[in-house]
Amino acid sequence: GENKMTEKRNSIAREQAEFITDFNEIGDWLMQYSCLLELTADMKPVLPEEKNSHTKISGCQADLWVVLSYENDNVYVRADSDSLIVKGIVAVIVALFDARTPREICETHIDFIEKTALKEQISVDRFYGMQTVVKKIQSYALKFV
Repeated sequence: GENKMTEKRNSIAREQAEFITDFNEIGDWLMQYSCLLELTADMKPVLPEEKNSHTKISGCQADLWVVLSYENDNVYVRADSDSLIVKGIVAVIVALFDARTPREICETHIDFIEKTALKEQISVDRFYGMQTVVKKIQSYALKFV
């Protein structure tokens, strides 16, 4: 059931490619950082009672929670972190994955961190933490494919 809304939106891959291009054009880390912080302003909140062992991402130094739900054939993603940089990067993942079909989520390779200065700016642990977030969302989506 493709509706008009789904048709208008670019694919995850296309949105990711645009993010990489735009982000790399900024060129200055402080400006990139404030760009990420702006993205966090659009994030739907994670409620205090939703921050539990099920939603917490293990292996990330920062506290990080990802809340997933499935309705109307789409996967919905919300996330929060006590670290601004982590929250900023997760905001990109959320923007790409939220309200997408399970199939598209599972079929898209997420590599915007490697393809931008973010890779240099975050620790290896945080990089793996972000990979864990992507894997968690994709394995959740897989249940509905």
